[in-house]
Amino acid sequence: MYRRRAIIIPARYGSTRFPGKPLVALNGKAAILHTIDVARKVGDIDGVYVATDDDRISAAVEGYGCTALLTSALCRNGTERVAEAASILGLDDDDLVVNLQGDAPLTPPAFIVKIFGFLDERPEADAVTPVIRCGAENYLRIAEDIRSDRIGATTSVLDSKDRALYFSKALLPHGSSVATLGDLPVYHHVGLYGYRVRCLKAFPHLPVGPLERAERLEQLRFLENGHAMHVVEVDDDGQEFWELNNPGDVAYLERALPSGKSARPETDRY
Repeated sequence: MYRRRAIIIPARYGSTRFPGKPLVALNGKAAILHTIDVARKVGDIDGVYVATDDDRISAAVEGYGCTALLTSALCRNGTERVAEAASILGLDDDDLVVNLQGDAPLTPPAFIVKIFGFLDERPEADAVTPVIRCGAENYLRIAEDIRSDRIGATTSVLDSKDRALYFSKALLPHGSSVATLGDLPVYHHVGLYGYRVRCLKAFPHLPVGPLERAERLEQLRFLENGHAMHVVEVDDDGQEFWELNNPGDVAYLERALPSGKSARPETDRY
């Protein structure tokens, strides 16, 4: 049976942590457009879409030749927005969707390929997300954000079957250090999710729990309601990975991204 495979990028202007983040210029081009570039490098997919409730973001996306789907301003997070977009697209329960965060333009396309592959190979899995094992530099960057009271990277701890036990803006597990990374790994969560559409349809109807409210991490809704979030470890192959979490991240991402404005690509044909 053929399953449609879509990449949906949720983007909203009114982020409480960083308002206007999708349209922040990185080397002369809006962050959301860099993220579209990532999605377009993934082969064997049926479409790349941006799900937004903001006309400014929609105009920038459409002007870049990508399809914008206007979703409700009542969506409480990116996963709810992606779920609504999947409904607008008329996707079936067994179709596959990757939720690519609009603030993660350094995401290697290979991570997305691995997520689709995982769902293809594991029919029992309805939701999966990747993590990177922290090296010393990444660990110290996360620790510095926490010391400086900046909302930065997310870390995760896993069970023996590579399912998420927890996600946090704290540095997990407690007691870790650069010296212990070999024996006590710290996993940097990549803001990327793969779903079967039936899982997405159920998400907005699950109760919001205290952990999701406290951490402001929507993936905790699955865990608090007893659903498995599978985790796959990915290798960044030396490519720098960081999200656009704070205004202070702009300079870092600009150093890692290609410089200069790129030409407007040919319109997507989906």
